[in-house]
Amino acid sequence: MTPEMFPTKDRGTGTGLAATANRIFGVMSPIVALYADLTTPIPIYVSGGLFIGAGFLALILPFETRGKASL
Repeated sequence: MTPEMFPTKDRGTGTGLAATANRIFGVMSPIVALYADLTTPIPIYVSGGLFIGAGFLALILPFETRGKASL
């Protein structure tokens, strides 16, 4: 999938949401690393869950937007 598939308004919204998530999780990562130790696998499970959730979200995105109204 390429960003050019979506209308300009939706591309801007998607870019803004991705940038916001990047900043939020960038601030959270040192906190997670602070509480993580080598005896607990919970940060690995949380990260894996987020990746799987993002993959499912990408699967439900529409493939063709031509002729459809944007949100």
